[in-house]
Amino acid sequence: MGIIELSEVTVRRGRSQVLDSWSISVDSGEVVCLSGDNGCGKSTVIETAAGLISMENGSCEISGQLIRDSQGRRGRTNFGLCLQDDCIMGDELVGERILDAAGSEFDITDLLAKWGLSHRIHDKVAMLSGGQRRRVALLSGLVPAMISSKPVAILLDEPDSGLDDESVEKLAETVRDLAAGGHAILISSHDSRIISTADRIIEFPFKEKKGEPASGKFTVIKTNSVRKSYVGHRLNLRTMSGIANNGIAGLLTLGAMLALLEPAILEGRMLTAFILAPALAAGLCGNPIHRLTLENRAFAWWNTKSSIPLNSLSHSLLIYSGLTTLAASVTGEFDVQLILVGGLLGVVTESIVGLLSNATLRLSRPNAVMVRLLTPILLLPWALVVDTLSA
Repeated sequence: MGIIELSEVTVRRGRSQVLDSWSISVDSGEVVCLSGDNGCGKSTVIETAAGLISMENGSCEISGQLIRDSQGRRGRTNFGLCLQDDCIMGDELVGERILDAAGSEFDITDLLAKWGLSHRIHDKVAMLSGGQRRRVALLSGLVPAMISSKPVAILLDEPDSGLDDESVEKLAETVRDLAAGGHAILISSHDSRIISTADRIIEFPFKEKKGEPASGKFTVIKTNSVRKSYVGHRLNLRTMSGIANNGIAGLLTLGAMLALLEPAILEGRMLTAFILAPALAAGLCGNPIHRLTLENRAFAWWNTKSSIPLNSLSHSLLIYSGLTTLAASVTGEFDVQLILVGGLLGVVTESIVGLLSNATLRLSRPNAVMVRLLTPILLLPWALVVDTLSA
């Protein structure tokens, strides 16, 4: 069995059947290149192998681990991925992104210097040129294999797009070096320099021929330790997106209620509802980090990793507890229990909205709209909490 296995895969895009009971196996140390006209199905193969596209039939496995099948079962394992979109959030830092992709701590100075990015190590990706940004995306896909002495699958969808000639030459050399290290590489490209690195070339529609690639030399990059991924925490601190979105929504809700109601005369159920409403409104805005992952299909890339970079719960709890405290101070009803409930209510609401939002990204547009219409149902548990605390 190969490192990358697509078995009897059938995939439709809209009304078009792109893959029909199609299979491919990429062994350790092998480079397979998909070539053909735009729209022939190369990207569909790469994204199906990564588990990003649902299939009518068949399954995909990487390193013996099921990634996705037609029954909806899904799994994750370590592999490298570079799509046509960069899949990077603009607020990520260059150095952080490479290390997060690797999942390990190591000195990336030499690696970035080789690709002309050493002077950008602490810069936000949003500050980079298009070519530099593409190099960061490419390194994010290659680095899991660069640091591994064991075979790792690498999926590259037109990685040469947006690269200058020098970078394309480096990519071709790197591909052969990784193959020499036993890694399995499935790549799509129009560039003859990249195609020449392949042991097998599949010209769509599915005409296969053998390549005659040059040999490479692999040297594993030594790592220091496993990297603890606090992506959501770092991004929230850097962008203050939790305060800018959820916090402002809660403050606007409190301001609107103050314009319509007189807090001093509220009591019982109305008083409790007044105090908890800002936290609910803020929570309904959802996970602030999730909105950032919608940029450049970053969600798709992170979805192949261990998880989507979640918002730090400590940030959320502080925001929602702060809003509840502010609402309570306006009424003069300062209750520690109520403040804790407000914080937890906001966190739970944010988490549920985040789950619904994540689900919509995997559905067709009509079904996605229906899922979003379920959000107002979250008013029911808020009302039940209000009734319970007012009893």
